[in-house]
Amino acid sequence: MNKILVILTALLLTGIGAEAQISKFEDYTYPHTAVKERKAVPYRYIREANVKWSKRIHRIIDVREKQNKVMHWPRNPFYLIVWNAAMNGEVSAYVNDSLTSIKTPEDVLKEVSIETTVMIPNPDNPDDPYDLVPTTVSEVYEPNKIVKYRIMEDWIFDYNYSDFRARIIAIAPLWRPITESGLELGETPIYWIKMDDLRDKLSGEEVFNAKNDAARMSFDHWFQTRQFSSYIVKESNMYDLDIAYFEEFRDDGVASLLESDRIKNDLFILEHDLWEY
Repeated sequence: MNKILVILTALLLTGIGAEAQISKFEDYTYPHTAVKERKAVPYRYIREANVKWSKRIHRIIDVREKQNKVMHWPRNPFYLIVWNAAMNGEVSAYVNDSLTSIKTPEDVLKEVSIETTVMIPNPDNPDDPYDLVPTTVSEVYEPNKIVKYRIMEDWIFDYNYSDFRARIIAIAPLWRPITESGLELGETPIYWIKMDDLRDKLSGEEVFNAKNDAARMSFDHWFQTRQFSSYIVKESNMYDLDIAYFEEFRDDGVASLLESDRIKNDLFILEHDLWEY
């Protein structure tokens, strides 16, 4: 009888342990895999002979703007997606917008790490508080500090399809380098990533939808449908300069913004004048 009780007790405890292992909190009341299983839709082929007009544009996306706040959704922030993709070697990071020279994860970490020299007590003479020696302290960069992204895109009029649309070529997270004296320098890209390399990953990453949790889109869809807010900082020019670096706009933020709006309006007028109504 005692053997039977021992066996029954053991089976009961085993069942409880197995149930404890199997039991898992589900985030949704139904399988939520629509976005995670998506793949990026390939771009259609464009013949050079059909491109009657094109212009390369650079824009800045600021995640602090209301329309872009979904990029900082705590459960799936965009900065973590692009940072991990580059640091884990899932995509290639490039030095500049030429997209030719590759920047290794080690190079990225070395560039964004802030090194400062501090004085500490001499470990060989700890009893003397006045005996100090210099040492270098390295502060690891935190990607959650990324609040701006620069995108490079081509606006193309395809004669064959009679449409005028933008195609994002590359994207770069921006940061402000800090000197040893603590002075913040101007914004500069940490690295560039080709959008074609990143699209497959973005197509499986959800974007928060404030109106309907069941209708969340992927980051790839979000970019392709241009759900973001941005402002233009550069159009293709013979000097390859940003708007702010031209003499007439230098040190004049208002004039730079007005020039940005002019370029935006020119794109709108060009598209509007392509067809008759």
